[in-house]
Amino acid sequence: MKNPHVSIIVPIFNVEELVIGCLTSIQKQTFTDFEVLCIDDGSTDKSGILAEQFAEKDNRFRVIHQENKGLSGARNTGIKVAKGAYIYFVDSDDYIHPRALEILCDVMQKYPSDVVGGGFVKTSDVYGGHFPEIKEEDLRVTVYDNPFQAFLRRRDIMTGVWTRLYSRQIFDSVRFVEGIYFEDVPFTTTVMATIGRMAVVKAPLYYYYQNPSSIMRTSFNIKKVASYVTVIQTVYDTISRIRPQDINQVRRCILNQRFKMMINQAVRKQKDKQVRRVLFDEIHKQVIPLYQSGRISFEGLKIKHRIALFLLLRDQVRAARVWMGLF
Repeated sequence: MKNPHVSIIVPIFNVEELVIGCLTSIQKQTFTDFEVLCIDDGSTDKSGILAEQFAEKDNRFRVIHQENKGLSGARNTGIKVAKGAYIYFVDSDDYIHPRALEILCDVMQKYPSDVVGGGFVKTSDVYGGHFPEIKEEDLRVTVYDNPFQAFLRRRDIMTGVWTRLYSRQIFDSVRFVEGIYFEDVPFTTTVMATIGRMAVVKAPLYYYYQNPSSIMRTSFNIKKVASYVTVIQTVYDTISRIRPQDINQVRRCILNQRFKMMINQAVRKQKDKQVRRVLFDEIHKQVIPLYQSGRISFEGLKIKHRIALFLLLRDQVRAARVWMGLF
């Protein structure tokens, strides 16, 4: 068989109530030249079994079982075995519009690009098979010949990886950082810094299910602090190497914003006051070397985060915690 046009990578972990809806939404695509790589990332429920049963009825679907490596590890496994000219990511608790691949591939053909992005919808509804018609005005295409600057300025190019069709060649040099949360940030930053052209269509093609038990919606903890630190370090080191002329802008638009998010979440997503003290102690320990190495700064921060950083750098951790708790 010839290689498929698109490889769809679906990381699967303990989503037995949602995975069939996700896979069904892919199966019902109007564009049919694809393979689906279902990466069962050490599920302890019936997710992997359900995916196997689904794949038995459609030979475009393939299930790969592995020990748990996290979302990044599952995506990297899929990238390694993908045969398509293009790669598309779908998380197993989400689903896609029946015309998603058709529209993205059509845009790629008409406006040859390294990446084509589509719109998305946040939803609390599980897959039901019913979708609104795509409006003609939503099919208008914007082409960016400098996607990195558009990304930094937040013009139609979001951080999430699952709204886009990627040229296979991108993955000759780019992978997801494993073992961390917020892995989309270094991945998308690196991709946007290395590609030459991107097209974006605003049509709502991807349905992002707001799962209350998902990683991003659970309480803040020490591992997430460590992940933010790794994200800041990785992005800084990567951009310093491949686009040193842009490092100041990246620090202002991406790295300093991760510092802001880190302390915001330590307050808003952790209600236990004792744990919050531990988190701020850890943030304090990590922020000083990040600042001294030039990875973060005051630039681009609003006044409340500037004051919080000022207090942390002067070892006034309790004052920083109290200050942020006022907001």
